[in-house]
Amino acid sequence: MDIKQLEVFARVFENQSFSKAAQQLGLSQPTVSTHIQHLEDVLGKKLFDRVGRKVIPTAEARILYRHAVEILKKREEALAELLSLDKKPHTGTVKIAASNIPGDYLIPHVLRRLRDIFPEVTFIVEIFDSNKVIGILKEQLPAFDIGFVGLEVKDPKLEAKKIHDDEIVLIAPPYHKGDSVNLEELPKLPLIFREADSGTRRTVEEELKKAGIDPRTLNVVAYLGSNTAIKEAVKRGAGYGLVSKYSVEDEVQCGKLKVLKVKGLSIKRCFFAVRRKDITPLPVVRTLWERLDKLFKNGKNGEC
Repeated sequence: MDIKQLEVFARVFENQSFSKAAQQLGLSQPTVSTHIQHLEDVLGKKLFDRVGRKVIPTAEARILYRHAVEILKKREEALAELLSLDKKPHTGTVKIAASNIPGDYLIPHVLRRLRDIFPEVTFIVEIFDSNKVIGILKEQLPAFDIGFVGLEVKDPKLEAKKIHDDEIVLIAPPYHKGDSVNLEELPKLPLIFREADSGTRRTVEEELKKAGIDPRTLNVVAYLGSNTAIKEAVKRGAGYGLVSKYSVEDEVQCGKLKVLKVKGLSIKRCFFAVRRKDITPLPVVRTLWERLDKLFKNGKNGEC
């Protein structure tokens, strides 16, 4: 059955007349009869009894009519919403899937600018690890419009845009003596790491290997699910953490944490915005994508 057949059926049901339905729809009466006949053939049910000049809906027709009204209403709502995009393209809801640092720090820091640009848009941000964000966007019908991750994305389904530079630093309790450690000392420190699917952890392990340190030789005392958890543990002397420099600016400034320079090790990375290539975005999502460089002003500084 198709939507036109349901529309014709609903008009016949409401008027209990083929001729009146034909007049309302601007169709000939034979055309109306043909639509109803095709619908009855598809359903294998008789929908109307013809008693003299009267058209009497069957019990099956009454069931179908309840659903037809809802379907036709949804069609009108969909058309109205689509037409509203032409009049107000920057309205509605934008759903963002973000990894820990973009979700906890980058997006909140630019939220005021987002509200200035899109005053009639509601932003919904949910936080996952980087691999999960990428997996969500690759789903057949992704539940999110755009993603932000701490990994370089190389997937034919996805388009990525660099938005911000970052550095991963070693943090220590504020009472730690000295401002640096040698690279050789790192495996001796009690370290607190992120979970396996974290972009931060993957970047740290890759850079340690380049520096000649096997991550398996590290003295990892705990794996925690967020930078916030690592920071809290380090503040209380549970160990040392490798976290985003961007995420500890306030604590370092307030003297609650200390950043230690690791001689012989520099861990740089970038954050990326990600979206599907094969899905046409809503106008507001397209505009957001085009303005990301201005939102995250230092996104092109440094190298990845």
